[in-house]
Formats: sequence, C-alpha cells, structure tokens
Amino acid sequence: MTNWPYNTPGIPDSMFIRGKVPMTKEEIRAVSISKLRILEKDIILDIGAGTGSLSIEASLQAKKGQVYSIERKEEGINLIKENIKKFNVCNIKPIKGIAPIDLENISTVDKAILGGSGGKMREIIIWLSKNLNKNGRIVINTITIENLYKAMKYLKENNFKDIELTQIGVSKGKDLANLTMLKANNPIYIISADKGR
Repeated sequence: MTNWPYNTPGIPDSMFIRGKVPMTKEEIRAVSISKLRILEKDIILDIGAGTGSLSIEASLQAKKGQVYSIERKEEGINLIKENIKKFNVCNIKPIKGIAPIDLENISTVDKAILGGSGGKMREIIIWLSKNLNKNGRIVINTITIENLYKAMKYLKENNFKDIELTQIGVSKGKDLANLTMLKANNPIYIISADKGR
C-alpha cells in the first residue's frame, strides 16, 4: 500500500502498477488535474481510464467526492483496481464498458477527463454537454492532430465555452555513459473547456 501525502498532483510514473496499458505520464497528469480545477466534493468521470493514474490523482483532490473510471479493456479494469488498492483510495468506482453507452447509471458529473474515446468522441461530448453540472468542466488529452481537430469542433458545436488548447512536450534526463541527455516524450494536446449555458 502506498500513500501520496502531498497536496499536489504528479505522482511519479514508477509508483503505478502499469502492465501493458497506456498511461498518462506524470507531468501531463499534473497539468490535466490543474486544468480540471477539482473541488473536494466533485463527482468526476475519467473516460478511457487506462491504468487509472488520472483517476487516482483526481480522487486525491476530490477526497469527499466520487470518481467513476470507465475503461473498455479487462486488463485496464484490473490495473485500475490494483492501483486503487495500492494507493488506498476508496472513492473510485471502475466501470468496464464504452462511453457513453455504458454510462446509463451516471446522471450528472462535475468534471470529466477524456483520455481515450474509442472512436466515440462526438457522442461522448454530446453526452457531457447534457450531463455535466452547472460550472462543469472537461479536459481532453490527445496525441493526434485528427483527435485534436475533432475535440475542438465538437466542443464548439455543443456550446462549451472558454475552450483552451495547450501543447506540452516533456523531455527527461537520461544517463548516457557518464553524461546526461534529454529524451523527448511525444507532445500531448490538452484541451480544457467549461460547460456552456
């Protein structure tokens, strides 16, 4: 069991149980959680949750809230459960399924993180436009230009406001003989927006 005693996001990647499921890297998680503007009692939806790393980070910010982690792969669901146990959090509910089809038991949420859409980005954003509470907020992480375009287009079509786009490129030091080189990770697009009226 691991406890993260800090009030800041950005848990080191090495602390998570990972398997072969893609995981949002710590610097991207830190910025994504910051952009989400989580309150202590928020109900949060993590779509395409993967290993649950963003769900864990969100649950630590929304200590009196609830996080729903939806993931379509069985391996991902198992990793989410393992990480819940490892970090000793009790406010995450894993859901095996595909958004928005398998969200029928969730009526409203305060915040949403979209890390993987399974080709259903338009449907997910429409669902969120109807099911995000007043002052609701969404953060979308994507690595492809095509999904960036779709996210921006669908957010505008569904009257989200204050749409903000940030690109982050992280390079990390790596030992090379007795020297240090910087090795770049893929750049990530982070789109954040507020629910429109």
